[in-house]
Amino acid sequence: MRSVAFVSLGCAKNLVDTEVMIAKLGAAGWRLEARAQDADTVVINTCAFIDPAKAESTQTILEHAAQKQRGQQLIVAGCLAQRYGAQLQTLIPEIDGVVGTGATGGIAEVLDEVRSGAAPVRLGFEPEPEHDFLPRLVTTARATAYLKVSEGCDHPCTFCIIPALRGPFRSRTVESIVAEARALADGGTRELILVAQDTSMYGRDRGSRRGGLAALLARLHEIE
Repeated sequence: MRSVAFVSLGCAKNLVDTEVMIAKLGAAGWRLEARAQDADTVVINTCAFIDPAKAESTQTILEHAAQKQRGQQLIVAGCLAQRYGAQLQTLIPEIDGVVGTGATGGIAEVLDEVRSGAAPVRLGFEPEPEHDFLPRLVTTARATAYLKVSEGCDHPCTFCIIPALRGPFRSRTVESIVAEARALADGGTRELILVAQDTSMYGRDRGSRRGGLAALLARLHEIE
C-alpha cells in the first residue's frame, strides 16, 4: 500500500485543508504515516501570510529536501505553493509537485501524476470550497474540531495577500456545513470552532445580505 506523511503549518484553516487531503488520500488507498522517513510521499502544507510564516515554510521544505530518501516524493501544498508555483521547483528541485490552496481536492490525482514521472503544478481555485468530503480525519483533540464555513476574501486590502493566496470569497452551503457538523458530533466532537478568512461575510455571496452567519449558527445549535 502506498504511504504518505503530512506536515501541516500555519493556521487552523490550513489544518482543515490537511485533514481533507488526508481523507482524500485515505479513500484513494493511501496509508497515513506519522513520520516522514516511513512514507513514500511527504506533503508539506505551507503558510505564506507573513514573512516569518514564509521563512518557517521554506526552512521546513529545505529540511525535508535534504532528508529526502531515494524514491521518495516531496509535495508542497498550501499558501506558499499558491504564491510561488513552479518557482519552488526551480529553486528547490527536490520538490516533485506543487498544489495550491484551491487544488487540494485533487491531491490524489496529483500524487498519481508524480508517481508516473510528472512534476505537476496545480494552482487553480475551485468555484466552491472543496470541503464537502466526509468523513475527514480530525487531528485535534477528540472533543474539539475546526469547521471551515467559507474560503477566500473579496476585500483588496493593500496590506493583505489573502485574496491572492485563497481566491475570491466562496461560502459553503448550509446543508454541507450542517452535514459535516453532524458527522463530527457523531464522532465525539462537542465543540465546533467555525473558521474562515472572513467569517462575518458568510452567505452574502449566496444571496443572504445579512444574517447568514446567525442563521447558520441557529442550524448548528440544533445538532445534539
